[in-house]
Amino acid sequence: MPNHPVILVHGIQGSWLKDQYPVDYQDSILWTGILKKNFAALHLHALDSTVDAEPKRMVFPHQAVPLIYESLVDEVRDELAEQHPYVYMFTYDWRKDNRQAAEELGRFMDRVLRIAAVHERAAGRTAPRKVSLIGHSMGGLVIKWYATQLLGPTRAKQTIERILTIATPFGGSLKAVEALLPGARNLFGMENQKSMRHAARTMPGLYQLLPAWKEAVVRLNDHEPLDVFDEKSWQENLVAALKERFGTPAFFRNMLADAKKFSAVVSKPWPAALRGRVWTAFGVETDTWWQVPVDTSRQNFFHFDKVRYGGAVENWREGDGTVHVTSSYDSTLARTHRFSDKEEFKDKLAGHHANMPNHGGVQDWVLGVLKLNEHVDAAFDSPR
Repeated sequence: MPNHPVILVHGIQGSWLKDQYPVDYQDSILWTGILKKNFAALHLHALDSTVDAEPKRMVFPHQAVPLIYESLVDEVRDELAEQHPYVYMFTYDWRKDNRQAAEELGRFMDRVLRIAAVHERAAGRTAPRKVSLIGHSMGGLVIKWYATQLLGPTRAKQTIERILTIATPFGGSLKAVEALLPGARNLFGMENQKSMRHAARTMPGLYQLLPAWKEAVVRLNDHEPLDVFDEKSWQENLVAALKERFGTPAFFRNMLADAKKFSAVVSKPWPAALRGRVWTAFGVETDTWWQVPVDTSRQNFFHFDKVRYGGAVENWREGDGTVHVTSSYDSTLARTHRFSDKEEFKDKLAGHHANMPNHGGVQDWVLGVLKLNEHVDAAFDSPR
């Protein structure tokens, strides 16, 4: 592999969040994903979701969650050690609009290329002009928006050597629906707190994970699809609560409309000009929500106690526990690989989806795609 830098982009909840306003550092960490979850401090402002709701706070991403990403970063760095040291973790505020994160990724890439250029030229070598991007979960959406919307296929081919996505919900996840209603027991942990639900409802990044496949939300009586991006499909108590909280029905309606626009782009197949540069890995064989019924006769009550599984794609069962294969698999891509729910995932703290970057097979696949192991590349590249 030439001296192309490698950048890993984490998923939702994948970075610690830090309040940079207080003087006392000990009180500044608000979110670590495991030990600290200060939901009350994570609300975004209803009028401008780029601003924290509490004026005393200035919240920024601090670092990636080590439990999820440290191992993969170390593997790539170790394999590239003799060639170059340019392996980086891009952290962003996962609460906010993924389009904002994509813009920040572009600036981060420019900086990485400048750093590599200085060091390579000092050593008498040619400066790199491209990077390879690895996106886990929502990080893949950030990369896709950046490559297809901010760069476009032609410029992307000039700037990006390879794109790897791992368990990326191109079509969203039903767990995002749950997070806005009774509280996500898997997306944000085991909590079922009002503070968690209230904070989640202000986060564009979460709305942008709403499921886009038509069978995701259906009427209980006849299984007819409901539009998850239409506020009329949601529980009336949620709509009423948000109207009371923000004083207008426009907040929820606007959040859904904006998420629909984002989803319409990232759920499309990759442009033909870029497909040869995109590899994707996704999870299968773990029970994953495919459909939730809604009782329209009871104020649109969502029956998470009656969620349905199934919805197989290409005879691959379910998904990774959070992202269904319907969402993570792109049939137009030739270079794909599926990872089943093996014991290696079951022994991990965070489950199949979150631990994909920790899986030995996934790491081998990444190294193969990056041309750091030709044998692995041949074994894991699945042509059609």
